[in-house]
Amino acid sequence: MTASPFEIEIPRGRVIEVQRDDTRVRRGTGLLRGMAVIWKHWKESFKLNRSYSQIHGTFTIEYPEERPRIPEAYRNMPILLYDDETGHELCTSCFQCERICPPQVIHMTQAKDPATGKPVPAVAEFIIEYDACMSCGFCAEVCPFDAIKMDHEFELSTDDHLRLTVHKEQLLRPISYYAHIAPTMWAEVREGALKKLQGNIRRRPDVIGLAPQLTEKIAARRAELAAQAAQAAQAAAATPAPPAAPAAAAPAPAEGRKLTPEEKAAKLAAIRAANAAKKQQSGDGS
Repeated sequence: MTASPFEIEIPRGRVIEVQRDDTRVRRGTGLLRGMAVIWKHWKESFKLNRSYSQIHGTFTIEYPEERPRIPEAYRNMPILLYDDETGHELCTSCFQCERICPPQVIHMTQAKDPATGKPVPAVAEFIIEYDACMSCGFCAEVCPFDAIKMDHEFELSTDDHLRLTVHKEQLLRPISYYAHIAPTMWAEVREGALKKLQGNIRRRPDVIGLAPQLTEKIAARRAELAAQAAQAAQAAAATPAPPAAPAAAAPAPAEGRKLTPEEKAAKLAAIRAANAAKKQQSGDGS
């Protein structure tokens, strides 16, 4: 049989012989070596460890009496932060975390000014489905306001499936909480986060953007200030006006600062009470 002119000749390599030691591997040697290690550890388990130098091996902690030390960069589930002093949330509902979330478990709605209907830099509702969250930490990395961070709490086991759909009120934590579990990481972003928060507070009317945990206290305080202002206005209306004095220059506002929402509400209540008292006096005079 003649070879085809189109046949390809494949060069064959040489056979290389590997020289081995004269000692041959005996069957069962690996098993005996493993049993020797087990025997050694079993025998040493009866010894009394009188110092740390005698301790060897891997040991577990006595959980839950002894808690494990968790590193700052540990990622479990996302949480939201609010300022301890002002009560304002750091979240501005920019939707960055909702867009980047791989399993799409973050849902939010932006707050609106009740007077004008225009959106304001605050979040009305924030929901995270913990049962589908993969703890990737993308939401915390992409947040430009450092409002969302990864918590260290890992004891979340429950037989109630609905509890794993967590709303804003359950997600909120004070800044002091995160500063305690991750002091170094928070110190790196603290100045920029608080500076951005102050700029957002100026654009939030009334109680919008305040943590729900503090809304009742703030509303009670505002009602108290409004009542005090009304009483002061009534007392001023009942007291006869003193003779007119020479016009004096109006005092400049202290340090040029803006009024807080509580002070604005109290001032508005005082103006309304004074107008009501003037109307009542004019009605009595006529």
